Amino acid sequence: MLSMLFSDIDGTLLHDDLTIGKDTILALTRASKMGVRIAIASGRYLRSLDMLEEKLGLPILKISINGAMIVDGPTVLRDERISRSAYEKTVEYIKGKAPSVIAFAPESYAIDADDHWFSLQTNMLSDEGIRMDLRDGAAVEKALGEWPCKILIKDSSPERTAKNKEALISLIGDDATIVSSGSRNIEILPPDTDKGKALRVISEKLSIPLSKMIAFGDWDNDAGMLSTAGIGCAMANGSEKAKKAAAFITRSNNEDGIAYALDKFLFNP
Repeated sequence: MLSMLFSDIDGTLLHDDLTIGKDTILALTRASKMGVRIAIASGRYLRSLDMLEEKLGLPILKISINGAMIVDGPTVLRDERISRSAYEKTVEYIKGKAPSVIAFAPESYAIDADDHWFSLQTNMLSDEGIRMDLRDGAAVEKALGEWPCKILIKDSSPERTAKNKEALISLIGDDATIVSSGSRNIEILPPDTDKGKALRVISEKLSIPLSKMIAFGDWDNDAGMLSTAGIGCAMANGSEKAKKAAAFITRSNNEDGIAYALDKFLFNP
């Protein structure tokens, strides 16, 4: 019997139109009633996950910022921040090389661009963040009220993104975790931070065996989680790296792949 379920958000839990399928909601509700704990693992910050919890109508354990921040109700299980050195080198390098750079703290963010992502975030969360030059780390910390957990770099060009990612790995790779959740973004995170690490932290803190966990994801930054869980399920729309890390490839996010896999592994094993 499974004890815990982990799901990524974009490309996994959500349809492409950012809605949650009816079958997925019913399946997660049924799993929760059976005693399976639901956890959401995302690169998003905590405020996004709070709103998703309300939408689902279920209590969820929150793995935000790719595992830098893990919160179980009022209890903080993990809280890691990007190093000041990695922050300073990143924002200095990337200035003028990407149209949108965002520094995330658990509950807020600062952004140096007013672009499509900014408009979408504002509409979804009624959160305008703080628009400012990110190169002064002390000013960003003062504006956010705390030091950031990660830097997110967004671009419209996959080729430019790949080039910048390679350069940043050479520049700060020993002092940060550098991942992508799509072909047009780069995430700069604290060292030893990914969703697989998050599962291991939760397993230790809550005494839940990894073998009793099922995880769902669609992209490269989900691969660690998919290979760590007892049952890792990659979405049919997932990246090749995610699929190679998974034990099972389920239906796509738009076909309620979570519900399909739960029927196979939980409801009718």
